[in-house]
Amino acid sequence: MDDPGGAISVDGGGGGGMPDVDRPARHDVAAGTASAGLGAGGASVLAVDLVAGDIDALLTPPPRACVFVRFAKLTPDFLALAAPDIVVAPLFGPDFDILDLADRLAEAAFAGRLYALTAPLPRPDAVRAEVLNHAPGLAFDLVVTGRDGGRDGG
Repeated sequence: MDDPGGAISVDGGGGGGMPDVDRPARHDVAAGTASAGLGAGGASVLAVDLVAGDIDALLTPPPRACVFVRFAKLTPDFLALAAPDIVVAPLFGPDFDILDLADRLAEAAFAGRLYALTAPLPRPDAVRAEVLNHAPGLAFDLVVTGRDGGRDGG
């Protein structure tokens, strides 16, 4: 069932292969508008602690560029060099969570959009509210993958 808060849902379809991507209207809280999907077409994407298979289905149309980086290597200088429009990361990474990443992005004056990959959550609106309260002005949303936010080994 789709999240009433407008999170993007990526549901692994039956029969294997590429997961089906359900792209309901996404509410961009910072801009107060709705848009479909990640909107990665022509954008520069920074994937934090992810691998290509974690986000392939979300990147349609393809981005202009996609850079993969470990959270530990994500410095203000790296962000300035990469100049991403979109940052995608697991809600809970191996050594960080999305609030840690939001802090790091705020330190670098990131003005793009942040997406957190997550398994279905019981109260996604509460998670959104916590992140937006923690980092006011950040354009943030959840991407429900049906998996445990990125690599889970299964």
